[in-house]
Amino acid sequence: MGGCLASPPHEATPSEHEGEPTSFSESRSPTYCVAFQSRQGNGKRPAYYLCRDARGRGGASGSSLRLNGEGVVSPFSRFYIEPSREHTGLVHIRCCYDNKYWVAEPHQNRGGWAIVGAADEAEEDLSKPTCTLFRIMRVHPHSIRLLHVRLGNHACLPSSSDNDGTTRPEEDASLSLSTGDEDEAAIDSFTVHDLSEQFVLPRYLVLKGDNGMYLRACTVERHPYLQFSAGDVGDQAVLNTVHTNDDGTFRVRSCHVGKFWRRSPNWIWTDAGGDSEDGDDDTRFRAIRLSGAVFALQNIGNDYFCNRLTTEGKRSCLNAGTPTITAEARLQLDEPVVSRQICNVVFDLADPRIYSRSVVTMATASAVNGTTLNNTAKLTMEYTDTEKRTWGSTVKLKLGVVDATICTGVPVIVADGSVEISSEFSGSYSWGSPVDNETTQKVAYEVTVPPKTKVTVASTATRAFCDVPFSYTQRDTLVDGRQVTYEMDDGLYTGVNCYDFKYVTTEESI
Repeated sequence: MGGCLASPPHEATPSEHEGEPTSFSESRSPTYCVAFQSRQGNGKRPAYYLCRDARGRGGASGSSLRLNGEGVVSPFSRFYIEPSREHTGLVHIRCCYDNKYWVAEPHQNRGGWAIVGAADEAEEDLSKPTCTLFRIMRVHPHSIRLLHVRLGNHACLPSSSDNDGTTRPEEDASLSLSTGDEDEAAIDSFTVHDLSEQFVLPRYLVLKGDNGMYLRACTVERHPYLQFSAGDVGDQAVLNTVHTNDDGTFRVRSCHVGKFWRRSPNWIWTDAGGDSEDGDDDTRFRAIRLSGAVFALQNIGNDYFCNRLTTEGKRSCLNAGTPTITAEARLQLDEPVVSRQICNVVFDLADPRIYSRSVVTMATASAVNGTTLNNTAKLTMEYTDTEKRTWGSTVKLKLGVVDATICTGVPVIVADGSVEISSEFSGSYSWGSPVDNETTQKVAYEVTVPPKTKVTVASTATRAFCDVPFSYTQRDTLVDGRQVTYEMDDGLYTGVNCYDFKYVTTEESI
């Protein structure tokens, strides 16, 4: 679980030869976070991102995948690539929004196959219809195709060309497998952006340097510099706002000065206006997470990292002038928040992910009948049932904030295999941390014991995990007393509980 990005998507290193697997499929390393972008588009119409359909269920039994995402900062347009555990060069792809895997399913309204985000678990068996394995093939230095391995067809979207030459998907078109009958306008290649080490930052931010001082806006030699010189997070000159662009890059605005950061020539000044929505490259940055709340900030204009620098009469000022992440370029990012409330939690219970099912024995009890007649025994079994619950976010980071006050329901898996809201959790909560809930149960069970027999009764249950996306309202109180409210759609609940309790009886002659 957890977020996977913040800033400009950068393209994966291309293979040398066309048709080769990409570095994603060659690797046995941990999961990658990516976005798939159509290579079609022009200056008037952008090349859109592949997006899990936010409207709900698609053309098959799961959620469809459409080419209508406008950026990489939404959980709907971000995906995880997992290298296969059994087949070198093959991968599984799952949706960031709900952790469901891509799988091929028959189209409901027409022939052929749709690719949908519907599978609860990865399937490695190439002979099964539920196989979730793909091969990512390089077809151009900056584009790939997605091959469904079991069926042997590439993923594509039916499309048409406008009068200006722009190729766009047909209305309501979803990702499908090619049949060989598609026209030349079909979209079957994508640019894949690796977002694994990039993160979407919070709206309000303060930065602390390696000297232990906060970054504050100040005037040096009649120019608006940023200096690591504030000892108090409450200093009115340390507060900044982050403005994230659709491609994941961001601009930073000094609340004290009212201007955006800008590289000039390598010093970072607070003198840029907000005329352009995205800003020029000298005002745009990306964040690379190093550990915990420690990040490196990279300026897009020169691709150099921002560090604390003393030179030319400036002392401990921010400068984008180092090609590597030095000690002075390691910045601690925090949210200037004194209290946080999470409320209005709404779970998407329409199609939760349930996985890693296993049958467990909760308790056992035995009765022995040494007589020659049937006997009735009343057995008492006691066991501890432990549930684990985690509320977190898949896109936006929450940095250095005191525990939030949260009021939310608790989804659990019930006997029929569906997910319901069983209770309410209210109180202080450390976002993204698991909460254990233990209950001790004592049950009585009456059993008939045949003559000269030992009867053992086992209480069994199915134990499984569930992932449930949710939206929520976040209300923050900042260090300057302001209260800000956000409507968020990147929540993901992960829980584990036991359900479908049964009694299993075995007999043993004595």
